[in-house]
Amino acid sequence: MKGKQKGSVLDFMTVGLCILALAVVLTAYFACSDLLLRKGQISQIARCYILKMETMGCLTEGEKNNMLAELQAVGLQAIDLTGTTMNPVEYGDCVILQIRGRIQASMWREDHDLFQSVFTAREVPVEERRMSTAKH
Repeated sequence: MKGKQKGSVLDFMTVGLCILALAVVLTAYFACSDLLLRKGQISQIARCYILKMETMGCLTEGEKNNMLAELQAVGLQAIDLTGTTMNPVEYGDCVILQIRGRIQASMWREDHDLFQSVFTAREVPVEERRMSTAKH
């Protein structure tokens, strides 16, 4: 029967450093994918409301309030709809939906101090612009 083989501290440290590096990469991935997911949700909301604008000829006050509530639920702040078609247009005219705002997200810090968190909360500007033709 063979005896126990002697382990090496360096082998253990190598495995530990690999696990630590993997944890940092996974944390960065989840932080970035959350931002992309919310941007995709904003794009989907914009698509839904530009289709409604096609049939109505503008963004009505009720639909505007519904859209603002949906955008805030996703996490969009300081929402600006300047440039959006709010007054009814004629059949065949252009309708525009312009959404601007900011999303709170975790991003890499500029200074990589090992004694502080690697991530910091930042506001990321978001802009979504959709154009279509009124078909009412």
